[in-house]
Amino acid sequence: MPEEFKAEPEAKIEESFTIHLGAQQKTMHNLRLICGDVLDMCRHKTPPGGSVFSQPHRIQTALSLYSETLAGLVLLVDNRLDSYTGIMKDFAAICQQSTEFHFPDLDKQLCLIQQSVEHRKRTKSSTSVTARVQRPTEEDALKVPTLNAGDFYITHHSNLAEAQVVFHLIVDDTVKSASLNSRNPSIVGLRHVLHTAVRYNITTLTIPLLLFHEMTDEMTVNWCVKRAELVLKCVKGFMMECASWSGVESLNVQFMIPKGISLDMFNTISNMLPNIFRISTPLDLTSTSNR
Repeated sequence: MPEEFKAEPEAKIEESFTIHLGAQQKTMHNLRLICGDVLDMCRHKTPPGGSVFSQPHRIQTALSLYSETLAGLVLLVDNRLDSYTGIMKDFAAICQQSTEFHFPDLDKQLCLIQQSVEHRKRTKSSTSVTARVQRPTEEDALKVPTLNAGDFYITHHSNLAEAQVVFHLIVDDTVKSASLNSRNPSIVGLRHVLHTAVRYNITTLTIPLLLFHEMTDEMTVNWCVKRAELVLKCVKGFMMECASWSGVESLNVQFMIPKGISLDMFNTISNMLPNIFRISTPLDLTSTSNR
């Protein structure tokens, strides 16, 4: 059975937090730390012999298209605008698992994005002095447009399990570096993604915490801790920026960790959140006499 049609995704390890941001005007947000496959957020849980059309959850996801509580997902991709390489191949297979009645299918959306990128590049090149002298060659015309690290494009869906909007964030090999900093294009792109999500009422956003969808050999304990700390601190800053100009009252941010990480490493990252964010601690009103 193909991977995209498997009956039941593996159980996710997760932990939830409620946090407050801001000093004078506080806003409350929800954070979730999840260990699992990011594509499980897209894949419907179809029982053997069943159909995705029989899932009530799919109806709820479709109805929420018209609400102000949209859900978004950040998918890390390369700079090629097609659905036939890397994780995009698996994502495209999931999109084709059921019919998309509301939006154009994924191939059509990618084609429109390609045309938009081509038009932008032609417009940009027409303003340069050298472009007026040099005519485009046939080879240039056949080239598939590419994007740069930190750029992202958006696709819309009504037939995915837990997301209506997918932000395809372009990353390159620099994300492998242990010395990645907040000025890296991927981090800057993540900031633009969060700002865009808030601007368009996408109140739930799933972010790959380590900027990877799978565990690799270079991901040592120290590497994971350092990367998680960087992304958490940056996202906190981005959320505070959004709260200052958008007036958003609450966001649900889900940090996805690749499956295969050890439970100890998951707990280590989980323990970092109270040190970075202001965790809301419930009051214990039980009288001492009843304890």
